[in-house]
Amino acid sequence: MIRKAPPTFLLQDDFYRKLEQFSSEVTDKGLALFENEFKNIDAFYQMACFDNTDRDDHQFRRTPRPLYLLEALAFQFYDQSCRESFNAAKNTFIILPQCLSLMQEKCKRKKTRFGKVCDRCVPNCQINKIMQIADRYGVAGYFSQRKLEEQLRRIQKKHQSLSVIGISCILTLASGMRTAGELGIPARGVFLNYTGCRHWSDAPFATETALDRVEKILVEKYGLSDSSA
Repeated sequence: MIRKAPPTFLLQDDFYRKLEQFSSEVTDKGLALFENEFKNIDAFYQMACFDNTDRDDHQFRRTPRPLYLLEALAFQFYDQSCRESFNAAKNTFIILPQCLSLMQEKCKRKKTRFGKVCDRCVPNCQINKIMQIADRYGVAGYFSQRKLEEQLRRIQKKHQSLSVIGISCILTLASGMRTAGELGIPARGVFLNYTGCRHWSDAPFATETALDRVEKILVEKYGLSDSSA
């Protein structure tokens, strides 16, 4: 007689009660803990809900504060769970958001088959600084494309053993890491420190990210570079 394998999970009668209790506790504690970081979200959310102009990103902008917390948690879980496989992969590349470019639309990025790359045109541009760090570890960097999965697949065809560092805002980083994971590419990530793209500002401006965290991820994988020692 063939025995059935035990189920991966088995919900009990009180599962939804416990889940509701757990989510309420996490939400309350999380929003209190990140009160300073999330303090402007409610005002933006209210404005976005009353915005009836003709734009294609209303749903994205109308994201309530608890969902920012949910996305931040999802990122943290993905980032931690991928560390071992990320460090074991032979090759690494960085996906860069265009909003980090100091020159914005005037950025002189160059087109390649894997995505546009930094031309190093402005010394104090965050993209330039990230690529200076990446150069020390032999890591490539490409501007993100709208069809991320297609971009990752093209890069994957060149490198079989591959990992990626994604840089993005709270609402998009975890989803990008999931896309990479579904392709078998372990991903780690770094949030933008604040938002400045067209979704959040009528006059887009350059954003910033934690450069030290980018390097910390690379140091953990490759060790200190000669120029960092």
